[in-house]
Amino acid sequence: MDIQAIISQLKDKFGDNFDIAKVTDALKGIDLKNLNFTEIVSKLHADGLLKNVNLDSLKGNVLDGLKEKAGGMLGGIFGK
Repeated sequence: MDIQAIISQLKDKFGDNFDIAKVTDALKGIDLKNLNFTEIVSKLHADGLLKNVNLDSLKGNVLDGLKEKAGGMLGGIFGK
């Protein structure tokens, strides 16, 4: 995931509740290859770069997506 894609997703998810320049600088120092979006958001939040961010709602959305994906995979395995 590249920095511009992450910034775009952050804007879509959180609006203008963060300083784009500071977040961009922070992202340049992170190895983004092995992190998913939720992990990146958690790291930025822990560093104090994302304010007024509800991480529980983000985690819920990610978990719901994983449940759907797992259900589809299991359905495919069992022919349902």
